[in-house]
Amino acid sequence: MPLTVHGKHFHLDGKPHFLRTVTYGPFPPNPTHSPKIDFPRIRRAGFNSIRVYTLPDGELLDAAGKNDLLVIPSHAWANGCDFIREPDIFHEARASLLSWLTQYHDHPALGALLVGNEIPTDMARWMGPAKVRTLLDELILAAKKSAPALPVAYSNFPTTEYLEPLAADFTAFNLYLENPDDLADYLPRLHHLAGDRPVYLTEFGLDTQGNSEEQQAELLPSALRLSREAGLTGATLYAWSDAWQNNGETITDWSFGLIRRDGSEKPVLAELEKTHLPLPQPETPPRFSVIICTRNGAGRLKGCLDACLALDYPDFEIIVVNDGSTDDTEKLLESAEGIRAFHLDPCGLSAARNYGAKMSKGEILSFTDDDCRPDVHWLAWLAHAFTTSEHAAIGGPNLAPQPDSLALSLTTAAPGAPTHVMLDDTTAEHLPGCHLSVRRSAFDQIGGFDKQFHTAGDDVDFCWRLRDAGHTLGFCGASFVWHHRRATPWRYLKQQMGYGKAEALLFKKHPQRFSEGGIRWQGCVYQGGALGIQPGDFIYSGPTGEAPYQSLALNRQPVRNLPGEYDTPSGRFALRILAWLQSLIRPWARKSSGGPGRSLAMPRTPPPAETARHQLTLTGSDGLSRHHLYRHLLTHGWEACPDPDWDLQYQSTFLIAATEQSGTRINRTFVGLSGPATDLKNLALDAGFILTPS
Repeated sequence: MPLTVHGKHFHLDGKPHFLRTVTYGPFPPNPTHSPKIDFPRIRRAGFNSIRVYTLPDGELLDAAGKNDLLVIPSHAWANGCDFIREPDIFHEARASLLSWLTQYHDHPALGALLVGNEIPTDMARWMGPAKVRTLLDELILAAKKSAPALPVAYSNFPTTEYLEPLAADFTAFNLYLENPDDLADYLPRLHHLAGDRPVYLTEFGLDTQGNSEEQQAELLPSALRLSREAGLTGATLYAWSDAWQNNGETITDWSFGLIRRDGSEKPVLAELEKTHLPLPQPETPPRFSVIICTRNGAGRLKGCLDACLALDYPDFEIIVVNDGSTDDTEKLLESAEGIRAFHLDPCGLSAARNYGAKMSKGEILSFTDDDCRPDVHWLAWLAHAFTTSEHAAIGGPNLAPQPDSLALSLTTAAPGAPTHVMLDDTTAEHLPGCHLSVRRSAFDQIGGFDKQFHTAGDDVDFCWRLRDAGHTLGFCGASFVWHHRRATPWRYLKQQMGYGKAEALLFKKHPQRFSEGGIRWQGCVYQGGALGIQPGDFIYSGPTGEAPYQSLALNRQPVRNLPGEYDTPSGRFALRILAWLQSLIRPWARKSSGGPGRSLAMPRTPPPAETARHQLTLTGSDGLSRHHLYRHLLTHGWEACPDPDWDLQYQSTFLIAATEQSGTRINRTFVGLSGPATDLKNLALDAGFILTPS
């Protein structure tokens, strides 16, 4: 059974699988390396997969399979060149990828596919980030159509995190941080960039020319452990050997390998052989009480109970509170084993949750809904999160199962689903009740849930009161529940109407937390989609586009896409209609129940048309780039430009430039100008460039 995506994790043969990967090649001509020699050593070092930077042939795939190694290939194409204005580059990349997939898509050693690697920041700005992201999605969708069972992604990095494709099956990220504390602080962010999908660290390493081999031996095992503890689905160490080739040249001025150029082992290899990566668990696991409240949930409760009974955790109980059901819920609960069931007269969701908490015995109360199916390691990841933090409450993603109808695909992608709101990468402002765990001491301190909230709004009020009492809310990206959405658009709109009425109750109790258009969140509202740029989004790119961590300025993440087979023009039109109806019905229900109405804010302004540029193409060799041009211009009267769309200015003329990475010693630098600059050509010639006809 191949590698598959299961919520926030990879599965292999139906079980959770952490990819422990090392990059392999490309090597200089006539290398001392061969799969026959290296792959057994790679396995002995504890790796179960390799990443290669070209599309491999059958010989390498066969050798990997014989050594129980999965292969994660990257498609090497000219993604560092201007493939927007020179579309043949992209078309050739697409054709060569599909040709390779036709031959090898079902090879048992093929684990996943990366359609590209690290598009340079300046080239992304030059081409237009939204256009680049759109073509990456197109390439991913083409690969998925050719190989439906193969997980596909693009290998991104911090300076272009906004290029995260929306169609990818997982988020792949290259990251180099030499301080373990900095790495530990950054890794949780990747869960939010990824949205609903897994996170795979596709490069991490340390150069032993700039650092000692002892530092490498300490850092790399630590990086693997930190990646595992952060709930990533895999981590890749760069690289197997110091022998390395880039753009046709043998690299001798850095040494990232686990073995030296002569094949001898560095100290890190022995440390990696001793590094084990089990699911992180506290020495004394806390006792959890899983509390499920239901009313007339007989048709959906069995799936929830089966998932809870299958949880892989040593110490928990399951409590079900039947809130006055009139269907077969009581009969189902009486026949269920391994649970404690309580039957109440109808009292509302908050009162039922409070009763479940009262009857529970755990030190941590974990609330979920009867239409949820917790992942097998739901509690295990929560236990790790609680024992390594001081948070009073912790939640995680609630993911929609793959829809099997157009109606369900629409309600899955529509806005307004229960979701978390993040103040930063680790601290939440709100956690939805379908995935909300809280320490008993904090629950008792604030008096549990407010009984006036019968169907919704209880979790919002609960989280606000926890924070008002001085507590913090945490988030664990690896702990998730499957949460079924409403089966039809009508049921979805009815749910949204109920949410509007609940918001009116919240407004009466917490008016200071509302604005004219509804709840005034301080944090970023999670909506499930990956953090890929959309037309009109603003990117903080820093002076001359050189900020090391460039991010989107957003208060809401992108919404989920329609699943592939339903992502059609008619499907997208139906989704727009459903979202429009939701934007009317929920505010109407809120206002008619005594809360604020619909926001009077105008719809989002469409992005302005691109500013016309006067363009100039320069050719440079031996590393001559835009940086050399900028340094030369700054000594001749040009200045840094505060406008984020431009880098330099001279009087009323603005300039931006980007240098392609073609894989050769000769590269072009593209220059865009807001108007003519008569002396620029001469200055470029003085800096060593050659003018290239457009």
